[in-house]
Amino acid sequence: MTTTIMGGISAPLLTPYHENGEVNYEEYERLTEYVTGAGIHGVFVGGTTGEFVNLTLDERKKLLSAAKKGAVLGAKVMFNVTAMNLRDLQELLDWAGENGADAVSVTAPYYHKYDEEALVSYFCKVAKMADGQPLYLYNMPGMTHNPIKTSILQRVTEKCENLKGIKDSSMDFMTLLEFECEIDKPGFEIITGNDAQVLPALQSGGAGALIAMASVFPKLCRSIWDLYQEGDLEGAMKAQKTVLKLRSLVRSIMPVMSHKAMVERFGFSMGPARFPMRELTGTERQKVYSVMEELDLLPAAEA
Repeated sequence: MTTTIMGGISAPLLTPYHENGEVNYEEYERLTEYVTGAGIHGVFVGGTTGEFVNLTLDERKKLLSAAKKGAVLGAKVMFNVTAMNLRDLQELLDWAGENGADAVSVTAPYYHKYDEEALVSYFCKVAKMADGQPLYLYNMPGMTHNPIKTSILQRVTEKCENLKGIKDSSMDFMTLLEFECEIDKPGFEIITGNDAQVLPALQSGGAGALIAMASVFPKLCRSIWDLYQEGDLEGAMKAQKTVLKLRSLVRSIMPVMSHKAMVERFGFSMGPARFPMRELTGTERQKVYSVMEELDLLPAAEA
């Protein structure tokens, strides 16, 4: 398997805040160093797990700068430029190009429902505005309500030379398999965004995974990749099952805030919930910590 830019295991970074509600860029830089230092191949700045929809344009731009400072040598940095107007899109794309992003990513437009012609036109417009920067589409139909169907991806791939891959967070493995079977472009990377599908995605020929748990347990998530590459399917499956249990845990409570509760046990200060997120209850937080203990994932000092 040949990887190009975002192949391997990547982490969509969580966004920490100061007690006054401002973004804590210093802690973000430290989080970047934590996950990349643990062997994660790349980070995703301003993804769903990073709460990009709750951030200002200026905050999103500054997060890219912080990630570039914190990334260990060799780790790739992808920047989410999703915006619902051309001016903001161009501002984010220009910032990515000027500040060292290895690739940019964009979701389908959201809120309104768009047909195939509109979506193809949208993605091709973004690709052109990216001015040669490597572009990855981000299929998140559960949030955008505008799925990137195989026919859309085929058309955009044919039209846009700088389209290098897609992150599929459809949670539908058949969608991932269709992409694998139908997209015939050398070096094109199909990456799962589903924590539960890392090993199956690799087995089907996928280029890797960009998953939320990698932002908390980078070594565990990287181990799925390493064990698979070594031919240790039993070990890879064991690690995958642990990640699946963690995914089920956060989805039973509240994603993002549950992820933050977990990473706080490793010495990070994530701060208060950013509006309109809410804080976890004491019971919810205790449930998170209990499962971490059951899975032997607490820091060594607490084990």
